[in-house]
Amino acid sequence: MSYCVNCGVELASSEKICPLCGVEVINPAVKPVLGEESRPYPKYIEEIHYREIRIATSKVIAMLMSIPFVIVLLMDFLDNRSFSWSLLPAAGIALIFMMCIFPCMLKRPIVWLFILFGALETAVFLFIVWFIYGGSWLFLLALPLLAAACAFVEGCYLAISAKRVRIHLKTIIVLLACMVFAVCVQILIELYLSGAIRLSWSVYVAITCGILSITVLIISRLYQKNESFKKRIFY
Repeated sequence: MSYCVNCGVELASSEKICPLCGVEVINPAVKPVLGEESRPYPKYIEEIHYREIRIATSKVIAMLMSIPFVIVLLMDFLDNRSFSWSLLPAAGIALIFMMCIFPCMLKRPIVWLFILFGALETAVFLFIVWFIYGGSWLFLLALPLLAAACAFVEGCYLAISAKRVRIHLKTIIVLLACMVFAVCVQILIELYLSGAIRLSWSVYVAITCGILSITVLIISRLYQKNESFKKRIFY
């Protein structure tokens, strides 16, 4: 026997709404019947289901990618009794696998670690290209640009994923990182091509990022003042 918490009228065990005042009836003694639509924790079950599909699909793709990897190495070895031209496509396949497929094979990929690992894999691929074709571009241009790009992406990810940092500060950090990255890229390119530092297009990128950073900072300050003003008036 239950009663309405609002008007006190006696309620039947099957009633969900009070017939007198219309208040919703919540009876903890009555156990609800779980149907297909109200099954517990549906998102968790679906997440596990999609995760298993993702891992299985990644394994199938990895098996398919191993076929051309082995074929090019085997053809090169049978023709030349050594590995020469096959190193480039094999390294490309390995790079795609490590950067795109391997993270999907894990249950919970660590993003910052895979950014660093992807940079190392790219460095190995560039080294193989340099080993085949030669030149001075690897140590003077490619590796410094790769290090700058890795630091840029790693810093942006850590800033965006920080939980205790507000959204406007994250935006400003990313804009400042873009500004520094653009300047570093042009400096490295100019040093490799002409041996002198000349800034042109990176200045426009830096000015744009600086103006956007100041704009975001001003908007955030105005928003904070507006919120504090509302609290003083209404609270």
